[in-house]
Amino acid sequence: MCSSIKVFPAANGDCFLVKIKIGTNYKYILIDGGKGVLCHQKLKEEFKYLEENQQQLDLLVLTHIDDDHIAGILKLYQDNKINTSIINKVWFNSGALISSEFSKQVATNREIPLAPLSRKMSVRQGVTLEKRMQASSSWYQKLIFSGQKHLLDDIEIYILSPDVETLKDLNSKWEDEIKKMNAKKAKKRKMSFVMDYHKNFDELCAETFEEDKSVFNRSSIAFLLKYKDYKILMLGDSHPSIIIASLKELGYSEKHKLKVNVMKVSHHGSKKNTCNELLNMLDCTNFIVSTDGSKHGLPNKQSLARIVRAMGKPVNFYFNYSSMNKVFSQEEREKYNITCHYLNNKNNYTVRD
Repeated sequence: MCSSIKVFPAANGDCFLVKIKIGTNYKYILIDGGKGVLCHQKLKEEFKYLEENQQQLDLLVLTHIDDDHIAGILKLYQDNKINTSIINKVWFNSGALISSEFSKQVATNREIPLAPLSRKMSVRQGVTLEKRMQASSSWYQKLIFSGQKHLLDDIEIYILSPDVETLKDLNSKWEDEIKKMNAKKAKKRKMSFVMDYHKNFDELCAETFEEDKSVFNRSSIAFLLKYKDYKILMLGDSHPSIIIASLKELGYSEKHKLKVNVMKVSHHGSKKNTCNELLNMLDCTNFIVSTDGSKHGLPNKQSLARIVRAMGKPVNFYFNYSSMNKVFSQEEREKYNITCHYLNNKNNYTVRD
């Protein structure tokens, strides 16, 4: 089988391109758009390649509206040199879509405006991401939530997050949560964050787990993708409690573990989004951590230490920035059988099956 995950240099964000060969053809799934000039350039190259080879992007998943996930998608739709018509389908639980489902009215004030990329470009007033996706007929325009199973030819996609209750909660709190998120961003810009890389594994694993409280992160689309023997967990910024509940519904447990080829670690390796209860349900060797380390002290070494301890076997971590070589000491890598891979132009930022 020929399958791969490209992990774009997305600054402190997420941007992944899953490529799966089915017969003589490939299926392409883009998850989020990351941030930054380099990420945008890499995405632009991918779209150009697909267009020139008469391929389409079969699915675009916008996991949630946090800037470090959606900023690059906004740039895609703002850039007139990118042919977004090759996008076949988009999953996006927008604020307006959520309100239309639970409040029975479309809250257009929740739509995300598309601004011009430069002064030379002009985007007519009132154009939003939602309107642009509607115009191209690519937006699925149905809520994506746990319990659903979607098919992309022979590829099975099981939605693990968000659950319906989270979407209802987000709908009732949307405006307040936006204000809180913006206030938190302003506050964090002034804060410095302490890394936990100096702590040893015993210290880190002894600390009590406290789950992320962000409603927007909890609303993140996360899924299990299966194609034949190839399985990947793409967890966005999801909360482990919701993932655990969904995996239990699918019949997985500590005794009947889910074996996956690759897991994308939730929320850039935050200690608040990876817990032992979830890890004890999994059997995995390869873990992707997407961040440049510039925000919030991420990744937390604590979450990665939990992974190493829970798996109890040699583990591979794939980082999209070489600056993450400071997370583990050489002694720790040797003692705990940790191999760190740093994705770059030489390996095409790609994790292969």
